[in-house]
Amino acid sequence: MKCPLALLVILVGARTLFADGTVEGQLSVESIKPSPSRPGYTPLPTKEPIQKPETAPAIVYLERDDEHYPRTRTNETVQIRQSGYQFRPSMVAIQTGAKIDFPNLDDEFHNVFSCSKAKHFDLGRFRKDEISPDVLFNKPGVVKIYCEIHQHMRCFVVVLDTPWFVKTDPEGKFSLNNIPAGEYWLRIFQPSERRIQERVRVRDGQTNTFNFTR
Repeated sequence: MKCPLALLVILVGARTLFADGTVEGQLSVESIKPSPSRPGYTPLPTKEPIQKPETAPAIVYLERDDEHYPRTRTNETVQIRQSGYQFRPSMVAIQTGAKIDFPNLDDEFHNVFSCSKAKHFDLGRFRKDEISPDVLFNKPGVVKIYCEIHQHMRCFVVVLDTPWFVKTDPEGKFSLNNIPAGEYWLRIFQPSERRIQERVRVRDGQTNTFNFTR
């Protein structure tokens, strides 16, 4: 017996509507740790005033026990600007295999480097009119990035195997959508470098809500 076309359309539409779940919530975002400058460090005179760094978000993500993930975000190229003598944004998340470029928007030399275990690189010094090469991040972990010239500058790159991640908004809210049903760890990386985790079961068509506010 064949399924009538109208019924088939309804069934397909219902399956699409309830195919995945949502994990959302809110948390109290902690302040980013200042760069570990050498004792007595004072920034050198600059052509323009040093601006304040951006407020860093927290990174919220979902991980599975089997560590099998779709590679849906590996071809992304994210940009971290050097502007006002700060890295902007100060916190990003990417999937392993993605790249980042670091354009210099200031009228002075900058340098971009990291000695982190997950990624060790040094782009050297370059000016505003010079193009720095993209950096490929192919190993999960937290990468701390600095400028050798301006020691107060720093940013975090959270490199994840999972594609299910998001940064919090200015109010600390987050929403992870279109998550396949199953068991996960909901994990949070705070700008303070503190980590939070909670077990969650995602069900088709349902929303899990969490509150981590103080």
